[in-house]
Amino acid sequence: MTGHAPDPDVDRRSAVGDLTAVTDEITSVFRETLHRQSSELMRHPEAAATLDQQVRSVVADVDAAIRTGQSPLETRDETRLFSISIGIDRAQRGIHPSESLRAAVALFDVTLPILVRELAPTDPDQAIRISRALHEAVMSRVALASLSYVSFLLDKLHASRQEERRRIARELHDRVLHSMGLALQSVELYRHYSPTDPARATAKLDLLTSSLQEAVTTVQHITAELRRLTGNGGIEYALRTYLETNVPPSVRWNLSVTGDARQLAPNIAEELYLITREAVRNAIRHAAPSHLTVSLTIEETSALAVVTDDGKGFNVHEQKNTGGLASMRERVLLLRGQLELISAPGQGTRVQVHVPLAGSGL
Repeated sequence: MTGHAPDPDVDRRSAVGDLTAVTDEITSVFRETLHRQSSELMRHPEAAATLDQQVRSVVADVDAAIRTGQSPLETRDETRLFSISIGIDRAQRGIHPSESLRAAVALFDVTLPILVRELAPTDPDQAIRISRALHEAVMSRVALASLSYVSFLLDKLHASRQEERRRIARELHDRVLHSMGLALQSVELYRHYSPTDPARATAKLDLLTSSLQEAVTTVQHITAELRRLTGNGGIEYALRTYLETNVPPSVRWNLSVTGDARQLAPNIAEELYLITREAVRNAIRHAAPSHLTVSLTIEETSALAVVTDDGKGFNVHEQKNTGGLASMRERVLLLRGQLELISAPGQGTRVQVHVPLAGSGL
């Protein structure tokens, strides 16, 4: 019995006919769908460009799965790396994974009818195989991107906490140790001048007192921050303590809390405190305000923190996503929340943080 050698072009031949034309059609309809949905992905040219690559990759994987029977879940290394890079890119741009999930649903809804039209299944089992291959190709990418998104933010959060520890260490070294050094030096000089020059000795004693007082004040500030969410006061106590100990006397401030702050889960309360504190810190450092308002509203399904100042303000569109602002965005994203900056030169700044709570359905 003789046989024919397999045609090497058979495995490469598309199951859906003109693969390029089909992919272009799906890409066009997909983009139109996202525009109608006002998808945030379409507001970022770089993110929109990656969508085109994803469509080509998904259609190619489905085509290969139909031809060979190989599951799209067995993704190629370059596909995995691309999906991972998309997750990191969207985390850096502050695009929530829910946007990626909505885009994935839209891609499935757009692609399936076109593939069914091209492949023309003759029985329900074939139609199910097409649908399953498409579902696996789309969701495997969403899963990889989401995992890399969360991993990236967790790494950034860890780095932020490490920086917080380093900041406290610098405070202790630069301020407390410096003050203690001056105090010890003043003691020695007091002993030296005390027998022969009482006036200079008294001056050194005064310097000793002020140096010790400065060290005590610094330690009190640091202790207040470290103590933040412990005890029965929770986030309200932590915020009030921070404002009392860190806002300069020249700045008037007020804090209002509406709702039961005790219903906040500890991790949400901790992160919300850190976000709000950073907003206050930025206002004090950069805005030169005369008045500062902090409000926290807790409802059944959400929490809203707002920090408003009457300082210098800035152009929001020119603000770089670095430093304290980047840290705030990363923490908000981890809470599945939204951060909004409202400001203009000479018109103060308003920072709004909206966080969904359990039962919100988000």
